Formats: sequence, C-alpha cells, structure tokens
Amino acid sequence: MSILITQAAAQLNLASSDMLWEVTSSFTGSAQYQYISVLRDGTNTTLTTIKQQPNPSGFGVFNLGRIVPQYLGFDTEQFDMGADGLFYKNQNTAKFFKVAFGEQYGTSVSSSVSIYNGIVNNVTGSPAQTGSIPYYYLINGIVDPNSGDWNWNTSSYYSPQTTPSSASFTKNVALTDAPRSQSARPTDYLTIASINASLNGSTTVAQDIYAVDLNVYYTGSLVHTASFFNEAPNNSVYYGGPRTSKAQLWSAVATVQTGSNNSGSQSSGSFLLHLGIGPQNITNDGNFDFSAQNWDFYNVTLRPQRSANTINTSASWDKFTITKSDGNCGYDGVRFAWINDYGVWDWFTFTLASNKITNMERNAFRANFVPYNTLTTSAVYNIRRRGESYYDINLNEIFTANSDFLTQEEADWVQGLFYSPNVYIQDGSTMLPIVILDNNFVSKTNPRTQKNFQYQITFALANSKRSR
Repeated sequence: MSILITQAAAQLNLASSDMLWEVTSSFTGSAQYQYISVLRDGTNTTLTTIKQQPNPSGFGVFNLGRIVPQYLGFDTEQFDMGADGLFYKNQNTAKFFKVAFGEQYGTSVSSSVSIYNGIVNNVTGSPAQTGSIPYYYLINGIVDPNSGDWNWNTSSYYSPQTTPSSASFTKNVALTDAPRSQSARPTDYLTIASINASLNGSTTVAQDIYAVDLNVYYTGSLVHTASFFNEAPNNSVYYGGPRTSKAQLWSAVATVQTGSNNSGSQSSGSFLLHLGIGPQNITNDGNFDFSAQNWDFYNVTLRPQRSANTINTSASWDKFTITKSDGNCGYDGVRFAWINDYGVWDWFTFTLASNKITNMERNAFRANFVPYNTLTTSAVYNIRRRGESYYDINLNEIFTANSDFLTQEEADWVQGLFYSPNVYIQDGSTMLPIVILDNNFVSKTNPRTQKNFQYQITFALANSKRSR
C-alpha cells in the first residue's frame, strides 16, 4: 500500500471545526514529493485538491475544517413549514463528502512529476485512497475547541436503536441545547432538527424518527391528540423521508444514496431533518388551530417505529413541552431564530419592551434658484423651484429588545444568540434577517448576585429601509 491513513476525522462530524487526517507513505524520499488530498461531493465530483509536502517526520497532516463549510449553508425555507408537512429535508446544512489521498513525485529534482492513486505502489491515477471510511456526513456546525477532542461527540445526538422494536428508551437527540420546556405565542414558529439515519446503511439499527405525537392540554385535561408520520409525499425531495409510506419498515429504505436527495432510500436530505413543532407550524398543517382553539400547553414527542403502520409509544427520541404565552404586560415581544453550534435553528422570544431609534443620513446638493438651463425665451420665475435638495437619505433603524427574567439554563442557552452568524426575527408570518450590534454581553455566572437576570439585545435589519 502506497498511502496509509493513520488518522481520520469522524464519519459524522461538524464541518466548521478542525477536521484532521494524517497520512504517511514509503515514498516521501522521492524527488519533488507531495501528498495530495482530494475533497469530493457525494457524486464523486472533485471540489478541491490540496497538495502538501511531508513534515520533517515524513507525515502529512490535512485540516479540511476550513474548506468544507464553503460547500454548505443554512436552511431557511422550512421556517414556516406546516402546510406541506412538518418534516423537511435539509437542503444546505449537511451533505455527504468523500475524502481521498494520493501522492505525486518525479524521478529527479528537475523532472516532470506523476500523480499516483495512493492505493498500489507506482500506479498512476487520481487520488483514491479512502481508508475504511467510504463517505462522511458533515453538518455546518462547530466543535468547541475546549471539548477535549478534535471530533464531535455524537453520543447524545446520534444513538441508533433496533428498529422496528417495542423496546423502551428515552433520548434527547434534537440538535439543540435548549430547555425541553419552552413557551410560545399562538402564532410563533418553532423548528428543531435531528439526525434521522443509519450512518452505514444498517437495515436493523437506526435513529429512526418514524413519527411525532402531539398532545394538547387545556385546564388540566387532554383536549387533542394527533400523530404525524415522517413520510415523503410523492417521493418528495423536500419533505419527509426516507419512507414514502408509513407501512414501510426501515429495512426497505436503509440503502444510503450519497448522490441523490430523492426519497425511498437514505439521502443527504433525509439524514438531517427539520421538524416544525411550533404552534403556527402545526396550525399551518391544519390539524389544530392554536390561534382559535383553547390550550394551555402541549407536548410533542419524537417516536420510533414498532411495526408497519404502528408507532412505538414506549420510546422517545426527544420530547418538548410548549406552554402558551400571551405576551408580557401588553408587550408584543420579539421572536428570534438563530443558528446554533450544531448548524440548525434555535428560537426564543424576548417578551418585554422593545425600542426603535431611527438614524438618518442625508446627502444633499444645492441647485441654482435661477433657471440658467431654460429652454424658453425668458427665465420664468418659479417659487416652487428648490435650492437645496436631498438626492439620497439613508435610514438606519436600531432596535433594542429585553428578555424576561431567565433561569440559569435559559441564560446559558440564549447567549448563543449573541455570537450566532445568522439571526432572524419573526414579523407576523415573515422571517426578517437581522444583524446583532452588541459587541459584548454579560453572562449569568453568579446565582446569588444575579437572581433576577435578563438579556438586552441591540440589532438592526439586515436590509435597511430605503427613502423615496
């Protein structure tokens, strides 16, 4: 074997991190020697090629963690999901990638060089040495460099179980650090995201988000129940999956298709699902109208499969309790959505007073009162003719929002809003992009002196209003 991969990044990982591969070769003493790393997408299309000389010990260390995020993004289309289903395949947040290694060298310091595939000694060809990992599934999140490892610790977020099964278990697999008990207004959106996969195509063991159970309560009594099955209508590339029917067992859809986003088998989209669990998302679905009907709180539970057409109600992949909020002291509040460390959306409402200050920058010019450019035989007196005029007015609206008092858990979680790279606010049924203007914030670290702790946040619309 020409190239030996001695270290590889984890197969399931957060892309905006230090993702390291280390390689070695017995040919590093050759003239003009360089290691080659090729990053490819799920269809084997080459995205980028990196060449690197061996370090003094002969090894090559490649960090693709600053390269992969160029080929990822963040999903926003699912904000108001519900009308077409409560399960939305990720389109941009996570994708399959393939990493291969090869080498190049010549016969002398002045000769041409040849590229070798890295698998068989002295065989030319494109880099092809992938080691034991045929593909990677990378999400547009980040690993804390102080976590104790290069790789993402997935044990809490990807915990595959036997499927179908009647076994009992309780997990918290949603990609969020949010409290599982939250409050929301009847028109609020709320989405979560979860891995929904068998990473290597197992037909019997998977993290299989088969359905979501909804239970609505009012005055202490259960007033509404519903189950939403995770299936793709008409083999959709956008909604649900990989099942196209709730009658299917996991074994029927377990095949991994790294180059396709269609349903009927595991795809890049179905591997990471967004789920709409907010009051307005469910209202959009037409199942229960949270704006018109009575409710105090509701539970949403992510369930596995027990058998064909049957939910395993003894097990829970995750569970959220949403309590009704009618505002605070008559304030409308501001609902924020931000990208968390896992590359998906968290939601929270700052329920107290909000303020707006509008700054205007006027760009003016002065015209002559006398019409020197007249086209007639006399200069007509015109009292309405302007002297000083504005040719442009820049409007800069700055908003300030205040949270209610926060628990320690809420404070630790919401602080991610301040350093998120992508933030929106909900304005009715519209999501507006904003920029956070605060350069610092105080964390809740002392429960004795910070018993009544709040956040105040200052922001501006990403697209400022324009003058006429």
